[in-house]
Amino acid sequence: MYIEKIVLKNFRNYAYQEIFPKKGINVIYGKNAQGKTNILESVYLCSTARSHRTNKDVDLMKHEENGYSVKIKGKRDEEPFSIDFNCTKFTSKTNKRIIKVNDMQIGKTGQLMGVLNCVMFSPEDLTMIKEGASERRRFLDILISQINPSYFYALQEYIKIIKQKNALLKNIYEGRKHNELLEVFNIKEAKTGYRIIKERMNFINALNKRTVIHHDEISQGKENMLIRYAADVGTGIENENDYLKELEKITDKEIRNQTSLIGPHRDDIDILINNKSVREYGSQGQQRTAILSLKFSEIDIIKDKTGKTPVLLLDDALSELDLLRKKALLDKISTKQTFITCTEKRKYMTPNLNISFFNVSSGTVRTV
Repeated sequence: MYIEKIVLKNFRNYAYQEIFPKKGINVIYGKNAQGKTNILESVYLCSTARSHRTNKDVDLMKHEENGYSVKIKGKRDEEPFSIDFNCTKFTSKTNKRIIKVNDMQIGKTGQLMGVLNCVMFSPEDLTMIKEGASERRRFLDILISQINPSYFYALQEYIKIIKQKNALLKNIYEGRKHNELLEVFNIKEAKTGYRIIKERMNFINALNKRTVIHHDEISQGKENMLIRYAADVGTGIENENDYLKELEKITDKEIRNQTSLIGPHRDDIDILINNKSVREYGSQGQQRTAILSLKFSEIDIIKDKTGKTPVLLLDDALSELDLLRKKALLDKISTKQTFITCTEKRKYMTPNLNISFFNVSSGTVRTV
């Protein structure tokens, strides 16, 4: 899988730009705040239907413009594919998205999943370690959705169930509804919630098998890494009936609190380096190495599950890494196509003919 053309229109700081990346490594370099990351963001948007930096479409629109578009053309197993991502602003609070795959408009975001598989590392990924559990759940959910679109639909269904259940809990607490309907929502939550938990557990197990190898290579054998999954409903849940029993135990408490108190919307993961939490004890370099190990493991899993090699996006990936880890990282790149952003071209000056260079300045890309 690789991208042959990217067209940006009124996207971030680009008025109009065509980019023709090559197979192999594409190094996008230039001074800070020129638009390097915006290129990677546009690719990630067409892969996952979301930015890695913002939840607001208006943030992606060029200043004083009322919309943006991103078009990507590429090949999967030498078969052409295209993605058109268009967004128009109607009011200050409402936007309309139109997404086309191979010139056919799709009705659901889930239909985009798997069309363009990509794996991205960016400085924002460090929030997955440093900040709250919601960032770590988001990380898991995006990864799993790329290889299993049905998981994406289950996740959407679960979120809908929890919102409806929370509204019901409030009505019960205020005396406007009876408890009988709550059992129906608990059954729905248990069925969908257990499926999500099971998928996450399976994915974490698959990740652990690979991160052990990748982290050992990047850290030059100095560290070992383990991902630990904490299911909020408990470790003894083996089926949806067990989940339902846990819900029944806390019925009164949920009514008093007027909210759903357990479930995958409260799950968390912890990353351990040499048996210590990298969130609490890891250095900046260790945290970056841990995320990079996860990303290379993700590539392996996508290859195994889909038979396709994803596009790799590395935004400022070498910062905070020592020379040995930088070399180990570059040696590990084995995808058909990789995009790397940096400020200095010389870091990648090499006789390797598989490296192409693009200079970015003030929202203009020039092939070097």
